[in-house]
Amino acid sequence: MTLDEIDLRFPNGLVDAEIANLAIDYRARTVTVDINLRGNPPDMPNSQQYSRGLMTLNGFYYLSIEPPDDDHLFYPRRGGIAVDGHPEDSQFPPLGHIRDAIPASAFCCRFYVHDWNSFIHVAAEDCQLAWVEKENQA
Repeated sequence: MTLDEIDLRFPNGLVDAEIANLAIDYRARTVTVDINLRGNPPDMPNSQQYSRGLMTLNGFYYLSIEPPDDDHLFYPRRGGIAVDGHPEDSQFPPLGHIRDAIPASAFCCRFYVHDWNSFIHVAAEDCQLAWVEKENQA
């Protein structure tokens, strides 16, 4: 599965998602993202319904977190950072040879971080999403 496929499963896709935690395991080449996904359509104001999931990016090739811009250097007031998922920018990474080394079967994407006015970039072989039970949520 790719992030685009996860994006298509939700009425709001990966728009207005919230990342609470991100863990990298270099030995296993996995990135685990503790994420809240909005499950209701964007045209339903005042009734935002979020579901918590653990998204695992398997066989990652790169993960790059851009620093916040000067006007957005603060800690988020919520329990995480607000993000929108997007296809990767054709100009990233700046070194074109990296992109040439990534297999065509892998996906490249980016998350725009509203709180920072910057991006998190990632490329991986595949992605899995597992829901976290409500009673386990803090």
